[in-house]
Amino acid sequence: MAVTALRCMAADPMAPINPAAFKAPVRIACIGDSITEGAGAGVLPVTSWPEQLQGLLGALWRIGNFVVNVHPNIDGHREMAKAAFVVLTGMSAEPLNLVPSEPGKSPNYWCTWSAQSYMQGQGAKDNDPILYQVASIDRYAALQLNEENLFGANGWLKKFYQKVRGDLWVVLDDGWDLPVNRDLGYRNYSKLDPEKFPSFKGSIPENLVTLNKKVMECGWRGVGLWYRAYEPAVDAERKKTFSSEAEYKKVFWSERLAWSKAAGIGYWKMDGGGDEADWRMMTSLVDEKYPGLVLEHGNASKDGPFNSYPGSGRVYPGYVEAGKRVIQYSEVMRLHDISPQLGIPTMLGRMASILDAVKTKPAKTGYLNCEDEVSIAAVLGGAMGVMRSPMIGRRPGDDPDIFLKGPRNLKKRMDEVVRGVRWQRIAPAFGTGVMKTHVDTKVLVDSYKFPAGEFWTSTEDWATTYASPYACVNKVVAQGAPARVTRGLPLPEVKCDGEPPYVLASRNPNGSVSIGTLGRLSPERGCYFPEADVSLKIGRITGKIGIFGYYKSLALVLDKPLGEFRIWAQDLAGDGAVNITSKVLVDGNRLVFPGELIKNIGLSAATHGDLSDPALVVEISRRL
Repeated sequence: MAVTALRCMAADPMAPINPAAFKAPVRIACIGDSITEGAGAGVLPVTSWPEQLQGLLGALWRIGNFVVNVHPNIDGHREMAKAAFVVLTGMSAEPLNLVPSEPGKSPNYWCTWSAQSYMQGQGAKDNDPILYQVASIDRYAALQLNEENLFGANGWLKKFYQKVRGDLWVVLDDGWDLPVNRDLGYRNYSKLDPEKFPSFKGSIPENLVTLNKKVMECGWRGVGLWYRAYEPAVDAERKKTFSSEAEYKKVFWSERLAWSKAAGIGYWKMDGGGDEADWRMMTSLVDEKYPGLVLEHGNASKDGPFNSYPGSGRVYPGYVEAGKRVIQYSEVMRLHDISPQLGIPTMLGRMASILDAVKTKPAKTGYLNCEDEVSIAAVLGGAMGVMRSPMIGRRPGDDPDIFLKGPRNLKKRMDEVVRGVRWQRIAPAFGTGVMKTHVDTKVLVDSYKFPAGEFWTSTEDWATTYASPYACVNKVVAQGAPARVTRGLPLPEVKCDGEPPYVLASRNPNGSVSIGTLGRLSPERGCYFPEADVSLKIGRITGKIGIFGYYKSLALVLDKPLGEFRIWAQDLAGDGAVNITSKVLVDGNRLVFPGELIKNIGLSAATHGDLSDPALVVEISRRL
């Protein structure tokens, strides 16, 4: 037999115990064999001795009876110890997991575009020069979006994002319904080419059912489809049978909405085409025919992958005005198309400008899609259109990739996606006009010199054949964004030696709080991450707290001191929390998290070789 208590019950171990002297429950685990269990007590007018002890000590004491009967073994001892742990600590014997196991409902997806554009030339002895040109996309991207690459033994949907597949739709991008010969007359027709999808032998609607089913069988949320708002040339003869073009448009798109509804397809990514009248028509049709579909539009402004380039590098007024219009009829509006090199200031500038301009809740939900800048989306409540994949080093030479190459190494930052997506299980994306936005007047500027062929606008044929105004072959591009942006919270204080990081924060409508710092980029220093002392006033603790990025220290300022409390923290990529109460500094109503603690916890579940920034979830509770 053994009796264990959480605290010393008396100075003199032989002195009588006065239960009333204890203000909090004292937990006692009684561990033993059949005697402790009370063998024979059932036929006597007495109970087991632990039960008698409970009666003597009263309700302020909690007594647990833990017994290994007859032939104890290691499993029996383990279960007994776990049960005793529950009584002694008041906590679960299983690891505490602060991240819900249920997939999130934010309108997030993984898009195939970058993956399908990288497939050609893998495993070759020498690089084809076309892989450094935009022409490679025209030639190969649609061809590589096929059944084998999606569902084969080494297919994308069986290998990528195993931990968060259930949170993400798979959006099949441009080329999913194009034949092998890339006849653009089939775009939007929705027919799967039998050479690319040989096992799909049904009609168009039947194949869409099969497609969504196969995607879901791989563990994903479902399939999403890429469209442009115009009708295909292969349907031209049928179009002539309608009395008006408007009538034909409605019939054509109503058919596809009906097919998607029958197949359970949950997302459409509309990538331009037509004009805003066509986009509004699409929204109206979705509301009428399939209101459960999430419909995404891009911003109507044509600003390319950079803000005001050539020029100031800031978001120009026309972009904001177009965004204010489109967000009114968009479930999701995509702030596209950004570069992986300067994506942080480009996307942050766009996000901050639209949030600041839209003061009231729009007619639709009005989510802002941050594409592959998942940390911005996670902290500020945006939606994610993930583009990156872990495919790296599969082409010869310097491994060309005109969509995901660059100093930030996004292909080695897969954990960043996992952490951001899992945070949104706790703090879902929320639309514009919901929380007041605060935007710093101070602007930070990042810049980068684009080598030829590293990005699609730095390819030689983009500069010559397409004569694009935002071609940047061997040019330095500068992008500026606010130093601080918040939603539903005041701007944080930031103290840093030298250039500071970007700092973001928000209070989610459900009460969760998130804060993040983002790295910088310059031709002289490359990618770098200034560590700053950051202080954020959060007032009352109304939910879990997400912390993203690197810090020298982070102070959370409350409305009043907490008293006695516990603090649990967990890498958002992991499944077990640890008690960090003793490692957090308490200064009145300030809780100060050392930067080293944030880094250690936020990277504790990191994948080997992954370069993602730390991110963790914190739960603060009063000690009972």
